[in-house]
Amino acid sequence: MEQVIEPVILANSKFSIDMLKVLCKGNTDNVLFSPLSISSALGLVVLGASGETAEQMLKTLRFGHMNIIYHDLYEELYKGGKNRSLKLVNRMFGESTQNLNDDFLDMCEEWCYASVRNIGFKTDPEAARQKINNWVKDKTGDKINNLLDQGDVSKDTSLVLISAVHFNDKWVEPFTLVPTNKDKGVNWPMMSRTDTFPLGNIPHRQYQLPTEARILEIPYAYNDLSMLIILPNESDGLPKLVESITYEKLQEWTEPDNMIPTNVAVKIPLFKLQEKYDLEKVLKTLGMTDVFGDKCDLSGMAPGKMKLSKVVHKSSVEVNEEGTEAAGGSGGNVQSVFLRKKRETEESFVADHPFLFFIRYNPTKSIIFWSRFISP
Repeated sequence: MEQVIEPVILANSKFSIDMLKVLCKGNTDNVLFSPLSISSALGLVVLGASGETAEQMLKTLRFGHMNIIYHDLYEELYKGGKNRSLKLVNRMFGESTQNLNDDFLDMCEEWCYASVRNIGFKTDPEAARQKINNWVKDKTGDKINNLLDQGDVSKDTSLVLISAVHFNDKWVEPFTLVPTNKDKGVNWPMMSRTDTFPLGNIPHRQYQLPTEARILEIPYAYNDLSMLIILPNESDGLPKLVESITYEKLQEWTEPDNMIPTNVAVKIPLFKLQEKYDLEKVLKTLGMTDVFGDKCDLSGMAPGKMKLSKVVHKSSVEVNEEGTEAAGGSGGNVQSVFLRKKRETEESFVADHPFLFFIRYNPTKSIIFWSRFISP
């Protein structure tokens, strides 16, 4: 892994867990978001921020005073070209009467693999909304429509940050649909597959403590991306798991000496998740307050007074027996995790109650999605 990418991945991993905890707190719904998409979009704003505004943003994004260089990471993710299974798009739309600094625009292109566009919020906010929605729809292959609802922008809007991501890919091997077992109170549509999968214990095996949860890795085609499911032993054990998770623990749980290739009879639900968030409240909870108010200092972006009006994030994941509806996937020269010695005894992994999962880009260990799955 290139050294220039490592700080980005480290910061994004820590930020992702911070955001997971805030989004899970106080609600009982499914949660789905792409921390990489959100943090790289916010990176655009940081490049134009100064003073306390910049300090708050850098702290929230877990960067400290490191350079926010997403460009090389996106180059790695985009090796699959237009047909890649992962589509992340970020863009900042600023009121057209604002004269953005050339140095700021150059940094956005060079550091964050993203761009800024002027748009006429003051003259025609509805036309501006439609233009942004059409751009997102086009960039995600018609998978994400109507990102901005009516009323999301107005004549008073000065700056909108757009973050959208869509993922679809096939499993290495397909699953088989299984009958719903209503006698056991499980009404979810389920699918099964018995194969060799990396399977870990929580806590780590080295502590020889009672297992509270298990973590299973299911690879997608070409092994460059994987879904990792964290399943509590108890049906009501998810809140405690979310509360206890840290970056250090996640690293420990996914170490090779804990994730042992095992013959596993897996049953997981079929589901389609699509979630949209206005992230202002979430980001304020994490400490990013000034950028949304009168204290906002974006003097590196443009002369005059500006503030961030809205941060909108929408993501979708669809999982079925093939992986997702559309074929996809990009090749990667990744050594298979299945080359290590495996356990021959068969174990069972049945995800018939709420769990966490994340989707990881394996060559860089970047977390693309986090989700709290409550029900299909």
